[in-house]
Amino acid sequence: MKVMNGLKNYALSGTNELILHFMNKKQRGTVLDVPSGQGTFSKNLEAIGFKVFLGDFEVDNILYRNERATQLDLNSNLPFTSNSFDYIICIEGVEHIENPHHLVRECARVLKKDGFLIITTPNVMTVKSRLRFLFCSYLDYFRYFGPVRGQSRHVIEEYDHQHINPVFYGEMRHILSKYGFAVEKIEMNKAVRKWKLIHPLIKLIIKHKTKKRFPGDPFYLSDTMLDGEDLIFMARKE
Repeated sequence: MKVMNGLKNYALSGTNELILHFMNKKQRGTVLDVPSGQGTFSKNLEAIGFKVFLGDFEVDNILYRNERATQLDLNSNLPFTSNSFDYIICIEGVEHIENPHHLVRECARVLKKDGFLIITTPNVMTVKSRLRFLFCSYLDYFRYFGPVRGQSRHVIEEYDHQHINPVFYGEMRHILSKYGFAVEKIEMNKAVRKWKLIHPLIKLIIKHKTKKRFPGDPFYLSDTMLDGEDLIFMARKE
């Protein structure tokens, strides 16, 4: 987590910068930034000429306020009329909610035709994450759940980042397609590697085995899939 212009940036390193670069090339219009966190990215978008609506479940945490800031719950319907936005940006949100299908369906509803949905999530299919699951029994960014202190032992909560829903590449691609989006680009924020002595060997084995089962989708063999810390989907509403 970094601090930018006095505001905390909860996104993984490099994610906001990459999306801002993408948006800077686009025609200016209305943007929905959810979850907005403290408003770091919304402030940057407004600085380059976009009209930004921002919202977060923790509304008191939004420190950059404009007249369009609101509280919302991504598990519920978005409080906007259909065909309202040119862009929706959802940075590190989908892994926090119960139903990614509902979120993408709602984004499709409130986006205009040919509008863009940019959605990011930690990549649980890296070589590093696969090795972590093999040796430690959990995926990157999705550690063990545990009991809430001071409450009933039957009550559970999420661990420190409150990530409850790992969304795999294939699942996200399927969801986007199902609700009328064409994925135009998938980027990563940065490459991550661990266990450097065995990483190249495991990567080679994964590519060899995967090629036999997913010959129609070369992305499964890409460095973005196998090394990218964060997956950034740029999808256009058809």
